[in-house]
Amino acid sequence: MDAPPNHESSEPDVTRPRLMVLVTSGQRRGAEVFGERLAIGLPDHGWDVDFVALASGPEEVAASVSADPLSAMPPGDLRRLDFTVVRALRDRLKRHGSEVLLANGSSTLQYGVAAARTMGRRPAIVYGSIGEPTYWARSLRQRALYQLFLRMVDRVFSVSHQTGRQLVEHFGVSPEKLRVLHTGVPQSFLDVSPLPREDVLHLLFMGSLSAEKDPLAAIEILRQVCETMPARLRMVGRGALADEVQAAAAEAGVGDVVEMVGSVDDVGPHLAWADVLLLTSKTEGLPAAPLEAAAASVPVVAYDVGGVAETLVDGATGRLVPAGDVGAAAKAVVELAEDEKARQAAGQAARSLILSGFTVQDAVRRYDNSLRELLRSGR
Repeated sequence: MDAPPNHESSEPDVTRPRLMVLVTSGQRRGAEVFGERLAIGLPDHGWDVDFVALASGPEEVAASVSADPLSAMPPGDLRRLDFTVVRALRDRLKRHGSEVLLANGSSTLQYGVAAARTMGRRPAIVYGSIGEPTYWARSLRQRALYQLFLRMVDRVFSVSHQTGRQLVEHFGVSPEKLRVLHTGVPQSFLDVSPLPREDVLHLLFMGSLSAEKDPLAAIEILRQVCETMPARLRMVGRGALADEVQAAAAEAGVGDVVEMVGSVDDVGPHLAWADVLLLTSKTEGLPAAPLEAAAASVPVVAYDVGGVAETLVDGATGRLVPAGDVGAAAKAVVELAEDEKARQAAGQAARSLILSGFTVQDAVRRYDNSLRELLRSGR
């Protein structure tokens, strides 16, 4: 079990550079999970880390990260700047003596800027851009606000080259301010042992049941695959579309072969169960799910959006298909399923990809180097 990161109850160590890792909520989503991994890993590189969330997240969600919440408000309410939370964040930064604030994803950009820029002796501000900015900032107002906040930070860490290009070309981020830092997965995923294979193909979907992840596409892919061979689909995650997904599965005649397990703390057993991972997202920065699957030697069939192409090698570690092309995805799944040798080779190649630089240890080293370079530069 990983040791929890430092929190407010611990006295800051003045001999170590002090970093606050800020995430939106306590929910186990991509930005929050990777923020927790940084908060756990960076102390081994000499950092005093305070791991903080703007909000606690829904109480009914059992799976959560270990960040200390600044408020109990719903994460959705954070879109409009709440100055009570801004003041709480500013006070926390002062008490910890943070030299660097890493605002990782979503609402943390505006709150990090609003809190840190109003301090007399402010920390360096780093924004961790975890998604596709052109997808999330589509209106003129959203783009203008996003550009304004981006101008006020000292560094922008982008999780993929594709999303980094969007930041430069569409939002005016200076290439000198931008660093592309791939994320990574824990070593434990490399230890996942596959379960004995069955005659039924096991498809796995891991992600929130939300519009941007498009779980309904996974249901349609399953329906088409089932026209050729018996298959099951396991969906790991929760979200607003849960009822709609169940209804779509029933209507498609595959309700009895769809298993919805909700949010979990450990996806390892589900990766051990899986033959192929499906990624049907409409948008992604650098998704964790295909990296976790690759570490467990599970090939991936994914839509080509955002930085997904940086997580797999088409034809070698999985299949990349045009975004939204359900038919192409189903065909790719069937091809992998029908060729056991090719599927095993893809799984092994995927594992090798992770070992080439996509472990958490690799990612933590990248962040450590870039954060120290920022401190040396004096902003």
